[in-house]
Amino acid sequence: MIRALAAAALTAAALALAAPAVAQDATLSQARAAGLIGEQADGYLGFVPGASVSADLRGRVEQNNIQRRQLYTRRAAERNVSVNEMAAAVACEVFQSRIAIGERYRDANGQWRQRTAAEPVAMPPFCGG
Repeated sequence: MIRALAAAALTAAALALAAPAVAQDATLSQARAAGLIGEQADGYLGFVPGASVSADLRGRVEQNNIQRRQLYTRRAAERNVSVNEMAAAVACEVFQSRIAIGERYRDANGQWRQRTAAEPVAMPPFCGG
């Protein structure tokens, strides 16, 4: 998988810019800042357990994830890697540079965490460092 991630990493930076750009919806940005949703190690947005989530927010997150999957699928086909490998490569880039202090994220073990100034983002082991 590491070899495939290396191949996928060639486009991960561009996708990392594109995937969060899809997420620039003000509602998603507010929900992220409020700790209701966060990035996941699988390359998709998820709901923080216990968060009170409206039907509108649930729909927006689902739509965002559909758009991400479409993007990952196109890019995976171009690079001859699996969709999951492409999503993981993008997740590595997002975890490294796009999770702001105070935002929540779900690590590779499925545990929800909050990034703080004292505790940087726990990178998934498949990111290679």
